Amino acid sequence: MKRELIALIGVVACLTGAARAQTARELIEESLRRHAPPTAAYEEHAMVITDRHGQLSLRTLRYYAQSNADVTRKLHVVESPPELKGAAIQIDRDAHDGTRRGPTPTTAVFGTNFLVADLEGEQPGDFQYERGGDVDLERVPHMVLRARPTDASVVRATSYNERHLYLRKDNLFLSRIDYLDREGRPARRLSYRAPRPDEFGIWRASMMLMEDLRDGRRTLLKVERRVHSPDYVPTSVFEGLQARR
Repeated sequence: MKRELIALIGVVACLTGAARAQTARELIEESLRRHAPPTAAYEEHAMVITDRHGQLSLRTLRYYAQSNADVTRKLHVVESPPELKGAAIQIDRDAHDGTRRGPTPTTAVFGTNFLVADLEGEQPGDFQYERGGDVDLERVPHMVLRARPTDASVVRATSYNERHLYLRKDNLFLSRIDYLDREGRPARRLSYRAPRPDEFGIWRASMMLMEDLRDGRRTLLKVERRVHSPDYVPTSVFEGLQARR
C-alpha cells in the first residue's frame, strides 16, 4: 500500500509538472528558472569576428555581473586590442519595474554584429509567446517558441518583428534564437554552443555564435574563464564606470 501511494504521488507530481509547463510563457519562464544566472559572475571572453569579406579580428574582454533584490548589473570591458582597451558597456535593470539604464538595445557591441539586446538575456515581460512545432537540432529534440514584442516600441528598439526560440525538450536549455525581419525572413541567428553544467549543476553555454544571415558576418564569443564568486565582482567596478562618465 505504501509503495502504491508513493507511485501515485509520483504520477500526480509528473502530471502537475506537465500542466505547469503547458503554455509557451510557462515554458520560457521555467527555462529561465532552471538556468538562472548566478548572483555574481566574473568571466574572461575572447571574441572572434568575421566580417563580410571573411577577414578575422579578435577582441578580449572582461565581464562582470551582479544581481540582488533591487537591480541586475552587467558590465563588459575590452582588454584588447590596445586601441579599444577600456571601452565598456554597462546595463543596469531595475528588479522591480524592469527599468533599464545603459546603451540602447540596438547599439552594436564593440564593432561586432552582437547588439546590446542580444547580451541582456530573455525579458519575458516584453514579449508574447506561442508554441510552435518541434525540431531536432544536432539530433537533439527541441520545441520551438514564437516570441513577438508586446508593443511597437519594442519592435523599433530591437529591429526585429519576431523571434523563434529553440528549447531542448529534456532540460529546457535555450539552444538557439532565430531573429525574423519585418517580412518574416530569418535575418540573424544566435546559437548557444558547448553547454555544460557549472558547479551547481546548472547548464551554461561555453560559446555564443551570432550570425548575420544576410551579409555573412559572424561573431563567436568564447568563455575562457568563469568564476561565480562575489569576491571577483566588487560593486566598485560598476560604480567606477559610472563615475568616469
